[in-house]
Amino acid sequence: MSDHTPNWESLRQYYPLLEKGVYLKSASIAAMHKDVLDEITKWNLFMAQSAGSHEEKYFELLMDVHHSIATFLGCDQEDVTLLENTSHNMNILAMMLADEKRLGKNEIVAVSDEFPSNILPFYHHGFKVNQVKTDGGEFSAEDLFERVNNKTAAVVCSVVQFSSGQYTDPLLLSKLAKEKGVHLFLNTTQALGTLPFSLKDLQVSALTSSCHKWLGAGIGASLFYMSKEFRRKRPYPLAGWCSVAEPFEMKNEKPQPREDVMALQLGSLPFAVLAGVAKACEVISSIGLAPIQKRLQGHTHTLRTLLKEKGLKPLGNGQSGITTFALYEDPVQTQEFVDDLKKKNIHVNCRRGLIRVSPHFYNTEEEIKTFMESLILKA
Repeated sequence: MSDHTPNWESLRQYYPLLEKGVYLKSASIAAMHKDVLDEITKWNLFMAQSAGSHEEKYFELLMDVHHSIATFLGCDQEDVTLLENTSHNMNILAMMLADEKRLGKNEIVAVSDEFPSNILPFYHHGFKVNQVKTDGGEFSAEDLFERVNNKTAAVVCSVVQFSSGQYTDPLLLSKLAKEKGVHLFLNTTQALGTLPFSLKDLQVSALTSSCHKWLGAGIGASLFYMSKEFRRKRPYPLAGWCSVAEPFEMKNEKPQPREDVMALQLGSLPFAVLAGVAKACEVISSIGLAPIQKRLQGHTHTLRTLLKEKGLKPLGNGQSGITTFALYEDPVQTQEFVDDLKKKNIHVNCRRGLIRVSPHFYNTEEEIKTFMESLILKA
């Protein structure tokens, strides 16, 4: 990863969205770098112009993409794949905990503020979810693991909470999971592309991350990692023609299953989307995760300071790119305020009746101040 200081102003020219106003909602969908758009377009054109004339190119792309994401995450290529979304991935993990559930380990520990993708799949597959309440969006890793008991199958946690921006150190989560001897499933959707970490430093059973947020890869794919230890002796709950050791033999006999996580890519894939993910990883790596993190820390500090000066209390611990706060008691009034900002080409989110502001590295302090001026005028 690069540790230089990027030219932030120069980088803005590669994000066409920024020409259309003040965009402060990367926690929803991030702006897309021109190189990512070009890569997706290139592969869509390739499919349109050649179809199956050079079908080996799709397989070559798939291998290149997996090499890129494995390098980006700091893991072995066989341990990671790209699937549809995080909800899909969590359902797979819930099904792979079948043995634990049969042995009475039928509970999951998670924070009550989590995005539903982290919780609803486990309810659906018959688990009880032991939800840890937060205080203004804040909680500690220790709070989670204090709830672990002999019925706990796994702890599920987002590194950055979508609703409050609360950051939880993945290294600490990993350490506590190891001490408790429990599976840890991490969701890095709101952290991937902003915080430097490597899976080589973590002991997690699985990790999932949607790619359309801070990574800026566009909609349609999620990264999915599973450790070798977790996969061992656990059959994959889904299978398709690409899940076997030799898919291009196209046999209908009982197959020899694949052991790598790519076995969960069941069939034909949105190749252009996958190419976009690989290019987005390349773009973020070229800028550098360390300077991106530092840049976001500056934006967050500025925003939280200005809010506090106006008597508003931001949620969470201020260690991510997400800042959430209450402006009105009435969530309808909050949504109306966000809609009014949109008419002025200032874009933020309304989440659970709160204002959520999520600038990325490509935003400027001037844009944050523009938002604050509109906020003050309305408030």
